[in-house]
Amino acid sequence: MATITDILHFATTNSQFTRKELIAYLEKQKQTVSPNALSIQLDRLLKNNELLRLERGIYRLPATSQRNFIALISDEIRKLNLQLKEQFPFVNYCVWSSKTLISYMHHIPNLNHTYIDVEREATESVFRFLNENSNSRVFICPDSENFDRYINGTESIIIRTLISEAPLQLLNGFNTPTIEKIMVDVVRDVEFEFMQGSEVSNFYKNVIEQHTINNRKLMRYASRRGRRQQVEDLINKIL
Repeated sequence: MATITDILHFATTNSQFTRKELIAYLEKQKQTVSPNALSIQLDRLLKNNELLRLERGIYRLPATSQRNFIALISDEIRKLNLQLKEQFPFVNYCVWSSKTLISYMHHIPNLNHTYIDVEREATESVFRFLNENSNSRVFICPDSENFDRYINGTESIIIRTLISEAPLQLLNGFNTPTIEKIMVDVVRDVEFEFMQGSEVSNFYKNVIEQHTINNRKLMRYASRRGRRQQVEDLINKIL
């Protein structure tokens, strides 16, 4: 079922949108869309001043909210979160989708990956659990060769190591990546090799134009990953 968070995620990457466009987006993300439930959620956002109605069926975020990044939480991601929360209640992890990247990219790749970033000590356990309980293909910390050979272009769940003190944010009770985490991860992680060169520059440009970036948080995480200079160079090209 589509939630308020799903609506806000769509709104953050669209200066204005119609109800029809929102429904098409939610259905494309394989969300269950009830017209009555959607009307209730839109009305709630309007009453709380989290959304503005420009005219009948046309909406946008208030100017002060357009800078906030909200990760996509699809029904699939919600289901995975609930499974992991029940099976690994004391493990720190976050689940997110490659679809989160698409609205910031110039060339739209054929991506359908779900990333589960989890504490190093639990990666094997999470991998075994999902391998036995998921219909999707599951991979653990692939290298570049294995990614190109077995994963690229296929629907997959990818278990990745969650770096300690990685910047996360809580949405609907689930950990999701902040935009600062994503900005650092896409620079050199094997799963994002398709974004190197001009594509990663376009990604940075669009993210910076659309969202407020916590520079201290960004640089601290970049330093922990040994990527501070690369991140600074990308930002300096844009500013």
